[in-house]
Amino acid sequence: MQMMRHVLALTVLAFSMASTVPSRAADLSVNGHIRSDGACSIALRNGGVIDLGNLSRKDFIAGYQQIYHDMPLLIYCQHPTKVGIDVIDNRAGVQSAGMNGYAFGLGDPAIGYYVMSGYVSDGHNADGRFVRMIRRSKDETTWGEKGSGDVGLAPGYTIAWDVEGPQTEPVAFKALASGLGFRFYFRDDIAFTDELEIDGSVTLELRYL
Repeated sequence: MQMMRHVLALTVLAFSMASTVPSRAADLSVNGHIRSDGACSIALRNGGVIDLGNLSRKDFIAGYQQIYHDMPLLIYCQHPTKVGIDVIDNRAGVQSAGMNGYAFGLGDPAIGYYVMSGYVSDGHNADGRFVRMIRRSKDETTWGEKGSGDVGLAPGYTIAWDVEGPQTEPVAFKALASGLGFRFYFRDDIAFTDELEIDGSVTLELRYL
């Protein structure tokens, strides 16, 4: 498994001699570009920004309050490529106490946390074929959870996509349309004496499989 594989594409330019007189030397020029093998790009709606706006005390009644957002996820590749996504929590360590590995920080443990998942929709496809999200731990070699509805995203796991069938393995594609779901859980005992900034940040990193 590699984060990036490279191939070397060379172009050899023709050389010319100054005259027809036999020569012991000739100039040869070589140029080229190093390109990623099946280089892919990832895009999220609204540049990957979720704006929850201004929340007030009346929005929090009892217990953890949920707010749900979804976000289309698009991946484009130059050639059919098997690719997955790793998740990095840029606010790790600031989740509310007692949360599991699926909880992402919002910048302040007093605010709450959020979870991410890949949901199933008829509109999700790879090159026109319906796909389901699959997942595996980074220390495992087998994939699972294909039959489940939502697949949780968490650090330490790689997610990918597979088409319908008995197999459970990543499928190669040029164009993928999928989606992510975000559930925000806010504490009902937030101290509202001052304004609190909601500041979550996650990096989605492509992994070539």
